[in-house]
Amino acid sequence: MGVDIRPFRAWVLAPERLRGLADRHATPWDRVDVENSVRLLDEWKRLEVLAREERPAMYVYEQTGPLGVQRGVISAVHLDSRLLPHEDVAPAHTDAMVELMRAGRMSMPPILLGYGGTDRTAAQLDTAVRQRPLTELRTPDGQQHRVWRLTERSTCGEIIDALHERAALIADGHHRHVAARRFRREVHAAGYGRGPWDYIPALLVDTKRSPMRLRPVHRVLPHVDPWKALAAAQQWFQITALAGPLEEWLDVLRARSYHGAAFIVATPDRAFLLDRPNVEFLQGPCERFPESLRSMHISVLQAFLDVVAESPVLYEPSAPRALHAVRELGGIAAIAFPPSHLDLSAAAATGVRLPVKSTAFGPDPHPALVLRALPSPRRA
Repeated sequence: MGVDIRPFRAWVLAPERLRGLADRHATPWDRVDVENSVRLLDEWKRLEVLAREERPAMYVYEQTGPLGVQRGVISAVHLDSRLLPHEDVAPAHTDAMVELMRAGRMSMPPILLGYGGTDRTAAQLDTAVRQRPLTELRTPDGQQHRVWRLTERSTCGEIIDALHERAALIADGHHRHVAARRFRREVHAAGYGRGPWDYIPALLVDTKRSPMRLRPVHRVLPHVDPWKALAAAQQWFQITALAGPLEEWLDVLRARSYHGAAFIVATPDRAFLLDRPNVEFLQGPCERFPESLRSMHISVLQAFLDVVAESPVLYEPSAPRALHAVRELGGIAAIAFPPSHLDLSAAAATGVRLPVKSTAFGPDPHPALVLRALPSPRRA
């Protein structure tokens, strides 16, 4: 089996009922405050910010704008489908998502899946987007988001058949995927049979027609002593002091990255390139990674941070914001380029997991235009 999808009865966002632009890229979820998330979700339903669809459907989603273009199909995906993860998850993050699923009976925003499509499925999407959209909005970043409903049995059937022959890479949503599988185990263990908890909502993007742009995820470690970290690095790396603006640092990093693992360590007032890890490092701190991934820059970076970091790590997709954070909070920021598509494919194909938050894909889909409810379980 490849990817097993089906229509579902959705809640669709009515953007005109949101109070302002600040709300228009929001979701009713806060991983820190489950009670507030459930309250806000109920309020969105009451105010008809979320409108319940009359019957099951699949949905074509498209976004366009200065951040890029993306088009795909939102549907329910069976959790036993051939979905290929490529990175680890943080247990505490997953725990919070499971708690929200228990409390709110609402699935998380759709996970993002990439697959190799066919001309026929692409033609079905092309036809759909020539119609008037079901809902649309423009977010403050300039992106236009639009959704069309697919209910025609033959159209949905063709897309279902095409996906059933393919695997899909989990581009974004590893924590949601793990949380959904855990929630399903709980429901099954409680004596309930098969049901909607066997599925997770997903946006499936044909990467041949809508290539996903890989983006880095940088690290900020505010409680690490910068000079102790750099002193430790001296025994394993070549260290080069960097000058000038961030753009020049990235140019140096890009050039060195062609020759092997490299990343930047920034303190509140200095920056250094670390590259050319020696054999002792690759056979020591990097030993926990499979040999095929041991020299990958994200593996080398994670192994280094595991040695020097005893504090929580903050993740930041923007290099300028990562530098701002370290200047405000202290510690160090680690700036790196993302793994390549080949790296991710190799990891997924072999079942190997890259470190948590190894990369991000863009542009980000809107997280709340189409949502899926989970009804209370009933015994089979």
